[in-house]
Amino acid sequence: MKKTLMILLLVLMAGCGGPIIDTQQVPAKYISGALPTEDPNSSLWNDAPEHPAKMMVQDVTEPKLIDPGVTLLKVRALHNRDWVVFRLEWDDPTQDLIPKSGSSSDAVAIQFPLLQGSDVPDAAMGEQNKGVRIWYWKAVWQDDDERAKAGKGDRIATLYPNAAPDHYPFEAEPLKKDPKLQAEAARRYAPAKASGNPILVRPNSGPVQVLMAEGFGNTTPTGTQPSAGHGVWNSGRWLTTIARPLKGGDSLGTLETGKRGYIAFAVWDGTKQHTGSRKMRSGWVPFILDEK
Repeated sequence: MKKTLMILLLVLMAGCGGPIIDTQQVPAKYISGALPTEDPNSSLWNDAPEHPAKMMVQDVTEPKLIDPGVTLLKVRALHNRDWVVFRLEWDDPTQDLIPKSGSSSDAVAIQFPLLQGSDVPDAAMGEQNKGVRIWYWKAVWQDDDERAKAGKGDRIATLYPNAAPDHYPFEAEPLKKDPKLQAEAARRYAPAKASGNPILVRPNSGPVQVLMAEGFGNTTPTGTQPSAGHGVWNSGRWLTTIARPLKGGDSLGTLETGKRGYIAFAVWDGTKQHTGSRKMRSGWVPFILDEK
């Protein structure tokens, strides 16, 4: 009876001209040719079924989330047997591109078990010897890339045009004559960059970073960073794409068509100071790549 009602719901949704809703899983529809990896408004998304992923506060480990955020994430997926791309849609009344006083950057992530199948690790960042891989998009990283391409220069100078630093030691005239010495002096005044902090020093220049974890507190960037994505905010809504290859090998895991796996999601609302483990998250959601 339940299955019959589900089929009826899908038919009714299709007949009404709206998206086909699949509440049971995230099905990645197969298409031939190029995927809309950086185009969340592509017409190709119109035929992709939509899964309404319910989100919950991260209340497993400190610092826990106190102020809840996004409760529903609408997920669609497409693949071409080489890559799979997800479109993630959620309501957010404010566009938080960059961290400022009292706010952080908006962000969203997709988590995969390292091994596809039903034996999944803990959905909260995996567990020892049962790792996860995470494709993590941040609005601030996208803004970094767009500013660099447009030649807009330093963000601090743009945010605070009237600020006038008196002197940076690494800009002293004697140091300018020795680039190596100047670079070393600059490192001393940027300890986060010097230490390789992954929040500031990304292995790639795109807006999506690939991470690995085996539980809380050991998240780190993977050695290879195959990823793509793009976010668009309009009228209180984010539409963001995140793409990954199907064949990731031992370091990233491999996704097979026709074989059920699982994925999980996380969303950060910058205005509500969501950052790090303070986030909205989902449990594991069944996921399958259509064979044709």
